[in-house]
Amino acid sequence: MNPQSLRLQLFLSSALLTTALLVVAAWVINHQVVGQARQQVQAEVETLLPLYDAVWNEHAQRLATMGAAMADSPIIKTVFGDARASRDRQTLHEMIADAGAETISPGDLVLMSDGDGQIFFAEQQGSNAPEITNLAAARAAGESQKQTRCFTILGGRLFQLVLTPVVLHSGNAELDNTLAVLGTGSEVNRDLANEVKRRIHSDVVFLIDGKIYASSLAAESQAQALKAIVENGISAKPFAETQTAQTAQTAQTGRSTEITVGQEVYLAFARQLVDFDGKQIGQVVVLRSLAGAGQLFRAISNQLLLLWTLAIAAAWLLSYLIAGRITRPLESLATSVRAFGQGKDAEVTPPAGAQGEVAQLAQAFDQMRQSIKQSQAAQLKNERLATIGQMASSIIHDLRNPLATISTAAEVMRNDGIQSGRRRTMIETQIRASHRMNAMLTEILEFSRGNYKLNPKVQPLAPIVQRAAQELGTQMSQSGIRLNVEIPGDLALNADGEKLARVFENLLVNSIQAMQRPEGGTIEIRAVKDDGQWQVNVIDDGPGIPPAIRERLFEPFISHGKQGGTGLGLAIARGIVEAHGGKVSLENGHPGGARFVIRLPLIAFCTQSGGQSGGQSGGSHDA
Repeated sequence: MNPQSLRLQLFLSSALLTTALLVVAAWVINHQVVGQARQQVQAEVETLLPLYDAVWNEHAQRLATMGAAMADSPIIKTVFGDARASRDRQTLHEMIADAGAETISPGDLVLMSDGDGQIFFAEQQGSNAPEITNLAAARAAGESQKQTRCFTILGGRLFQLVLTPVVLHSGNAELDNTLAVLGTGSEVNRDLANEVKRRIHSDVVFLIDGKIYASSLAAESQAQALKAIVENGISAKPFAETQTAQTAQTAQTGRSTEITVGQEVYLAFARQLVDFDGKQIGQVVVLRSLAGAGQLFRAISNQLLLLWTLAIAAAWLLSYLIAGRITRPLESLATSVRAFGQGKDAEVTPPAGAQGEVAQLAQAFDQMRQSIKQSQAAQLKNERLATIGQMASSIIHDLRNPLATISTAAEVMRNDGIQSGRRRTMIETQIRASHRMNAMLTEILEFSRGNYKLNPKVQPLAPIVQRAAQELGTQMSQSGIRLNVEIPGDLALNADGEKLARVFENLLVNSIQAMQRPEGGTIEIRAVKDDGQWQVNVIDDGPGIPPAIRERLFEPFISHGKQGGTGLGLAIARGIVEAHGGKVSLENGHPGGARFVIRLPLIAFCTQSGGQSGGQSGGSHDA
């Protein structure tokens, strides 16, 4: 074959193939980079929802604190104890001024009702109070004698309302009397919407019956915003009728939707507004402007286009240079290639008399051989690094919750007006979270060394289990999971309470993550004496453990059907239990569930007076 013809064929084939690959790669990179940039922007916007919730929770906490302070006031209890004084409007007005002078802000609403929900007093600072004579939620709060909070419509106006029963304590909880129910609230209006916008740096639109009730948008943009919201079907996810108002209020929304209002592009998220009975009365839509993100996307695309053009030019030039050097038959080099393919690791040298392209090709092949050997060594190193990465992933996953607790407390403490009592609570929360993080890191270090350092002492098991349940109470509540605990009062252990609490926390987390379903589920923790040992059973009614991983379930990094799980929790739990001289295993449970059994040494536990202590028998916790 003519060397010139071979050169041309190699050049055209290489150049065209490289061009096609670069075109595809450029499209993929542009799609991926811009897509990832958009996802990053969207992820940043999605963090607005927890911040939005934090703003409302802070606002609701202020109303709840105000209501609790007024309900506990001796003045208010004295007035409500007098039938004539409790219906005298001037007396009630002065009573509110005395009891809540430091906490009532302009625009705040104060309601008073009897135990049947009949409103006999309503006053709003700086505005006319809504006309309302009956509030069923107040009757429910009076009957339960518990403080409740929610959004509600009063007299055609939207309020965030906290209901606080005024209880006359008699020394016997069953005989406590509800004197009245106090309602403390704030009206949702433009001023409040602008305050939320200032806090979360995004516009908010409150919708009632498909119409804008209040928003932080300019008046001329509201009609366009409503049209875009309706046309794009932006709405919060529906919730089951069996959900409570609290769980409905925290229902998560789906992904954001891009909408255009006037000439500006927004990412929109929806959040439900629910009444005390859990029924949706409206929704709030959070709008984050994408003006800055659009400039970022265009800059990325322009840079990628320039790089693609330079890559095409470089590919054609390189193809021409390579094709110009490959003009001779390569039979003399095939023997060396076949020898390497047969596993003979000999150095590749050019054939006798070879010059130019063949000599360089032989040298390139020898470099390839060395590169393959280096790649094999690098692959082994990467496998080791992957194991370290999995361990790091587990640490990050476990530290996220306490870090979030510290971050949230810090955000609250940044408020100059926070009360000293609440600031002390936030500091204690941060200290507990930091201690928890330190314990987790110590636990990971001990796990990696295979040696757990214990500080044992004789103590009852029930408080240890209770501590683990409290750590996960919120997570179980949001997942609709009920926890039943049955632990005899004489169940005691010579154990490290902190590490043993971690065992039960890991088992509970395993069950909670396996039962992420709308209907929730039930977890039971029961303890019995069995053959000279305490046998503690942790049982859930989730989907169960697949047979494929049952035998390896307690090995590190074995995980199935859990979001965010790395499979390290059960391995740590087994190590801690064995360090206490016990065993933990997975045994056959009822169909569709998992049953973990912990066996620990038997210790009798008695108080100094000879009675049993430290236990919880037949108890249950609703989560």
